Amino acid sequence: MTTQQLAPKGRWFVSAARCALPLLSMAVVLPASASHNSHAYVANQADNTVSVIDMATGGVVATVPVGLTPVAAAVSPDGNRVYVANSQANTVSVIDAATNIVAANVAVGAIPAAVTVSADGSKAYVANSGADSVSVINTTTNTVIGEIAVGSSPLSIAAGPGGARVYTGNIGDGTVSVIDTRAGKTVATVQVNGVPFGLGIGPLGARLYVPDIGSNQVSVVDTLRNSVIGTITAGNGAYDVATSWIGTPVYVSNFADNTVSVVESFSKKTLAMVVVGSSPQSLAVNRDNGQVYVTNTGSNSVSVINPRTNAVITTVSVGNAPTAVATQPE
Repeated sequence: MTTQQLAPKGRWFVSAARCALPLLSMAVVLPASASHNSHAYVANQADNTVSVIDMATGGVVATVPVGLTPVAAAVSPDGNRVYVANSQANTVSVIDAATNIVAANVAVGAIPAAVTVSADGSKAYVANSGADSVSVINTTTNTVIGEIAVGSSPLSIAAGPGGARVYTGNIGDGTVSVIDTRAGKTVATVQVNGVPFGLGIGPLGARLYVPDIGSNQVSVVDTLRNSVIGTITAGNGAYDVATSWIGTPVYVSNFADNTVSVVESFSKKTLAMVVVGSSPQSLAVNRDNGQVYVTNTGSNSVSVINPRTNAVITTVSVGNAPTAVATQPE
């Protein structure tokens, strides 16, 4: 694990003093775009805001105030809601995507670090890094309906496409917890390599990708057997993983290299190393055209990669310390 480069996310994780400040659920700074389902949402950790990027034009069309230190974002399958984990407020802000206004703030466990939404949109799952748990939110009532114990210090979370499984990456013990969503409990623990800061899952759910930020390796987990079946070599400080909508290639953000690795998932061959901004963290893919959105925490920007040329086609300026990005379905 790096030190200086981990400062944006590490500050809130190691801090002992946590305060719950009143959350802001006021109107956006800029008006919402008329195009409702073509936006990318960027959590700006140092600004307590979410930047809304119009993926068609590449411009920021709104800035939404949320809770204290937003570090993760997820979009509902229908694109109507955006869930933002506010790590130092112990809340999740729920943004109405049609108006870009916070519709609710949901109290969850200590130091929420990641959020994902079930395939049917009925539940949101929140990894609480300070509580070693996952909060389960009913998205109709915006209330917590359950808490599930997982491994030590979960910083990442991913939902399987079928809805039966949710996975957390636990940096405290170097494991992945496998949650059976119907039973509401952890049913398996997978030991992986190093420190799993991010998680990525293929569109069919058969493979889970677990990057180790302390190295250039990504563990590949067979989700049927809940076991590591191989590794992918990426760049230094492998942080997050996303796949194309057909499952290959796999994209890996390399925090220490300022690059994104493009890897063919079957042969595990590196197809390209794309230079992006400073300290890239989160990745998200535009389902419509396959473009890859990368948050550059150190340069307050988002790089957009063309999947055909494996080159950055635009760089979008956003708020301070952009930590996470999520895209609407087209």
